[in-house]
Amino acid sequence: MDVCLHYKKDQDKLNDVVFITQRALEDFPCRALPAFTPWFPSTADRSLPIKPKNAPPVISSKLLKSSRCQRSEFELYRSQCPGNEEVCKRKLLTSPEADDGKGPARVENVSEKFQRSWSVFSHKMKTNESTQSFSRQFHKTIETYRLHFHQRAKWIIGELNCAPQSVEEVWTKLNHAIKHSRLPACNANFQRNLPQIWVYCDILYCEFIGHFLRQKLQLSGEITLAVHKLGNIFKL
Repeated sequence: MDVCLHYKKDQDKLNDVVFITQRALEDFPCRALPAFTPWFPSTADRSLPIKPKNAPPVISSKLLKSSRCQRSEFELYRSQCPGNEEVCKRKLLTSPEADDGKGPARVENVSEKFQRSWSVFSHKMKTNESTQSFSRQFHKTIETYRLHFHQRAKWIIGELNCAPQSVEEVWTKLNHAIKHSRLPACNANFQRNLPQIWVYCDILYCEFIGHFLRQKLQLSGEITLAVHKLGNIFKL
């Protein structure tokens, strides 16, 4: 490849210009992502996960009942003024229950507290060989991206995948399946502001869980599998 270099006659540092040109023609360095290595020991597969040092906070029944009342109140006002949350907040603030001096903070908590919901998996499920089998296409994906079997990935369920059901109905069914240990090493997150449901699982069980989600939750269209730093890697 020939390179034509233009420079001014009165330019003193010609060697510097040639050096910069040579550097510009070098191949741009590409940094390969390091291979995933699990932080836990190999024996972790046969034992329960590490438990936190402190016990989780206890939510009193009184506080739980209060938060549920606030949520139902907010949902009632929102149904009366769809598409305008500010009007909804104003109505709630002017209601007799809001005269206790804690109105604004209370409304903010109600509207923002339930944007996301988590579901935690159970350790009771006994896995079998059918949950760990791969199709040829998915096995090729694992080899292409050099994924570790215990690396976490997430299935993304969008609003269009739930039609004609609502996202809330699909979330309820998914919660029921996870609580009854039908999905191995799986937990889920409901992003209400998107709205999307993210189902996290190990690569080892990804394809099994993907088929389960499509069949048991009666999803339509394609659901996408994503991995941190790699983005979308597979569709089912």
